[in-house]
Amino acid sequence: MTFFKPRKVEKNYDLFSTCAWYTPDVGGLFAVLGWFLVGMILAGLIVMPFMFGDSIPMYYLMLFLYPMQFLTVFMFVRIKSSRNMAFDTGYALDSNHFGKWGGPLLAVAVVIGVLAAGMILELANHYLPDTEGSIMEQMEEMMKGPLWVNLVTMCIMAPLLEEWLCRGVILRGLLNYRHKNEIKAEGERERGMSPALAIVISAIFFAAIHGNVWQGVTAFAIGCLFGYVYYRTGSLKLTILMHCANNTMAVLAGKFGSEEIADAKSLVDVLPAWEYAIIFVVSAVAVWYLIQYLRTIPLQDPQGNCDVINTSE
Repeated sequence: MTFFKPRKVEKNYDLFSTCAWYTPDVGGLFAVLGWFLVGMILAGLIVMPFMFGDSIPMYYLMLFLYPMQFLTVFMFVRIKSSRNMAFDTGYALDSNHFGKWGGPLLAVAVVIGVLAAGMILELANHYLPDTEGSIMEQMEEMMKGPLWVNLVTMCIMAPLLEEWLCRGVILRGLLNYRHKNEIKAEGERERGMSPALAIVISAIFFAAIHGNVWQGVTAFAIGCLFGYVYYRTGSLKLTILMHCANNTMAVLAGKFGSEEIADAKSLVDVLPAWEYAIIFVVSAVAVWYLIQYLRTIPLQDPQGNCDVINTSE
């Protein structure tokens, strides 16, 4: 009677690693962007009835709206990965190439590095034009919510979902996609694009999904740092941690900072020039030292340190 017994199937609840067999090239990048935009539209349509009136504030709606935006692109990536799994090589979204410092010490270093980069970018914020009124109103509306809502949305959801997309899918894909017609002398296909170009493109994508120039400029610069960390370590954990630290600092400053800080475009407008100059120099040294250490981490491949997952595994 074994004919009637269902075949036992091993279930896999690790949602991120099942995306390891999809490595989008430049064309795939636009497909991913397109599905992300579809997700934004669908999420907006679903939430729209609740946006009229004062029944549910926007900051509560974001708890549902934000993850829903990523649902369609997540489904697209998983389907593409599942199709490739049987015959293609996978590249892990998260690896652990931490060098001689090890994971815990490097985690501390990247947090210091991203906060230092944020201090440096305060100078860029100073010279940007004033934020458009509607964008400013949306940001202020978001910050009116309870602290736990801001922390969940901006410090947990945003780092997890945006890093999965921008580093785990886009950057990893651009580094490792297979060229269709270009074969090396050893018989293997050429793979990926220039790491520097891949990092820049993934940072542009990261800036674009923020939806406005004011956040986009700093998101691009921070995205380049995230991208270099990911390229050298292969660790999505580290970039998620960096993203979380950056956003948490912004949330806490908005919630508990003085009114002068809240109303200022940047710290440059608040601090005396000599104080900010000291902060700038110390921050630049911290970022430089982090980059110098990352350069000492051996690369297992010129295309970066994303671990290879064979089809048989």
